[in-house]
Amino acid sequence: MPPDAAHRPLSLLAVTGLSPQVVTETIWAIARRTPRRLPSRITLLTTEDGANAASRGLPSAMIALGCELGQDLPAARIQVMHDARGAPLRDIATDADNECAANAVVAAVARETGDPQSDLHVSIAGGRKTMGCLAALAISLFGRAGDSLSHVLVNPRLQGRDDFYFPPSQPALLPAPGGGTVDTVEHGISLVDIPFVRLRGQWHPPHGTTGFAAAVAAVQGALEAPRMTIDTIRGIALLGDVEMHLPPALLGTLLWFAERARAGAPAVAWSTDAEGAVLAKALQSAMRKVTPTRDIDALERALRLGLDKAYLAEKVSRLNRAIRHAIGPLADAYAIRTEGRRPRTGYRLGLDPAAISIVEACS
Repeated sequence: MPPDAAHRPLSLLAVTGLSPQVVTETIWAIARRTPRRLPSRITLLTTEDGANAASRGLPSAMIALGCELGQDLPAARIQVMHDARGAPLRDIATDADNECAANAVVAAVARETGDPQSDLHVSIAGGRKTMGCLAALAISLFGRAGDSLSHVLVNPRLQGRDDFYFPPSQPALLPAPGGGTVDTVEHGISLVDIPFVRLRGQWHPPHGTTGFAAAVAAVQGALEAPRMTIDTIRGIALLGDVEMHLPPALLGTLLWFAERARAGAPAVAWSTDAEGAVLAKALQSAMRKVTPTRDIDALERALRLGLDKAYLAEKVSRLNRAIRHAIGPLADAYAIRTEGRRPRTGYRLGLDPAAISIVEACS
């Protein structure tokens, strides 16, 4: 654990079924670590039946556990998953149920990891195996350096019992199903940390909610070799599979750099008015391909006297900001690069020419 991690808020997200005891058992095990770090927010993601089971026994068990630990615990927020029609999900028994559960898990993990000031602990000890698998995959997609994943192990003789939520400080004898008793001192609770690959730095999670399949596709696209497509017919740029909508002046500028890169041209740099005039005509030509006829005069007005260095620098800066906003950590591969020193500062698109495609209308 990093030195400052103990002072950061911690959220607990648990996928649960009919045994909400995994929540208190997980918290009890976390409390025994040094330094102690108890969750300040607790969310259960479950089915309708799981929510009913949690509502019966978990609130009082959480209060009792807080007393045992000498610290009040927050009330657990019980979040019920819903099916495609919006009805509470009773079980995960069909492909459609699985898709709804997957989307709910991704939405919950994305929400909890959206706060840069807190860390997330995901417990996969409860619910269907499918839910645990989905939660583990989701934290791999969205997880950050301070986030963690665990499974809690409990003595099978005490597992899932309505009268056992955590080991009390004063051991108790509970009736065993086959006769006799079982001592709570034999709880065998162990919190198993599960290492996982953190992919958050490799892609740019979209704003708002997204489905599980869409998130996986976005990460997969981010891990593939960078490729750019400029579609002059639709007026968009595709960075991998991410659509980027740009105003004509920026899209035309990007098209111009893409054309130069595909032609193997050097970085754009000039020192004389004559050189600037030649470059301006080439940039105007690219802009015409993506600009509505009514707007061409306004876009070309700034270039009629040649290409101004401040004009191009402003367009490059705005383009790179738009690329960073669209794809986050992957932006460097697609950015317009600055090369050399003044007065011969040059600009070029750093992508491999083979990774650049241009879609144009047939003439």
